[in-house]
Amino acid sequence: MNTEAADKDYRRDLGDGLLLRWSTPDDTESIAHLVSFVFRDRADEPLNTPLGHLMRELMSGTHPLMGAGDFALVEDTRKQGNTLVACTCLWRHTWEYEGIPFAIGRPEIVATDPAYRNRRLIRAIFDMIHARSEAEGYLAQAITGIPYFYRLFGYEYALELGGRCSIYLSLLPKANEETPEPFRLRDATWDDIPLVQHLYDRGRASGVVSMLIDEEWWRYQLATWRASLSGEGWHIQMIIDVDGRPQGYVITPPIRWMNSLRVIDLAFVSGANVQAIMPSLLRALAAQGAQIPVRESDAEPFSRITFNLGSSHPVYEVLEKSMPTTKETPYAWYVRVANLPKFIQHIAPVVERRLASSMAAGYSGELTFNFYRGGLRMVFERGTLQTVEDWQRPIWNAHEDGGFPPLVFLQLLFGYRNLDALRSAFPDVWVNETVKLLVNALFPCRPSRVLPLG
Repeated sequence: MNTEAADKDYRRDLGDGLLLRWSTPDDTESIAHLVSFVFRDRADEPLNTPLGHLMRELMSGTHPLMGAGDFALVEDTRKQGNTLVACTCLWRHTWEYEGIPFAIGRPEIVATDPAYRNRRLIRAIFDMIHARSEAEGYLAQAITGIPYFYRLFGYEYALELGGRCSIYLSLLPKANEETPEPFRLRDATWDDIPLVQHLYDRGRASGVVSMLIDEEWWRYQLATWRASLSGEGWHIQMIIDVDGRPQGYVITPPIRWMNSLRVIDLAFVSGANVQAIMPSLLRALAAQGAQIPVRESDAEPFSRITFNLGSSHPVYEVLEKSMPTTKETPYAWYVRVANLPKFIQHIAPVVERRLASSMAAGYSGELTFNFYRGGLRMVFERGTLQTVEDWQRPIWNAHEDGGFPPLVFLQLLFGYRNLDALRSAFPDVWVNETVKLLVNALFPCRPSRVLPLG
């Protein structure tokens, strides 16, 4: 990895007048124009102005995820007018692996002027993003992106992303006009942040991997969602009963996309009667969805409420018992782990805890996995992970314990798929029967829901 590429003053001549560099505040409008131009479905569409506004918010110097110097850019110094032709920015997250935090560098807003595609510009930009991530000590990178493309840069689908349950407005329960709603919504305030934080943390605790959200993010959303022109803010509302006591929170965007009002997150306090709350909540969301602005390019009649809460969520069961719903299967996060032994050593307490509670407790021995272009070796001593290192299968007498195509092991590591599912999808995934129990204990399959902040 070229660590020089992480420096804010880094410059690289790509030939033909193309210059690779990091952004400055002076690039804000050029970035907004490039991204607004690229992110359209048709060449004759107008510029994507909401995304342009998001670029200005990201470059403002006040955004919690990045600063004005975190766009990697390609500039055509010979071009007239807007000289930027490709870009990607670096967002900073902290994820948690069963209680162990680790820093994530997230490349997003990947854009190339169509006239400059197929010149390996994004590969050069990703080299910069990866270099800065490594320089800042990040153990992994992750991105939400288009199908297949990011596999070219060492990423693999390894975590659930999205997953929806939708309710059509025509099926919502009608209110009793003679009785006030027993539950209603009010905007969250700074005083609500501790409760929102508690409920969010409780909800994410069951997954293998989760997104840590700190007070800075909550405060930023409360301060900016009304004024945001991008539509990407979080409108955080408290669900309260007739006495004004909070029963939970719901998060929606400030604008409507296409025919649906999206619910970004939803949580309830312990002891809340969710079945009793949902009819009032649905009617309140329907009323808001009919009133909030809709993005002009997505203007469709408002017809449904969509709960973007993953493939499974306790509220789905409540909804499905009371009315017809439609569900959409999740997409997935791409994840990149450049130094797999270092990452596994970081989460060693989790691996050892899983082992201690399994039928293989106290295991001593080694595991070797062939990744076909490399491999991994793990050594345990009485249940303690002593060694994790890269491994290369020898020509003779290899006796490895299993095999995974390059990067596919990440799906097992992050609990996205179990061994049986991987073996069904990939004929070149295999594990010796003698260690299958051990491998399943070390790397169980459990759903994670990592909210895509930003």
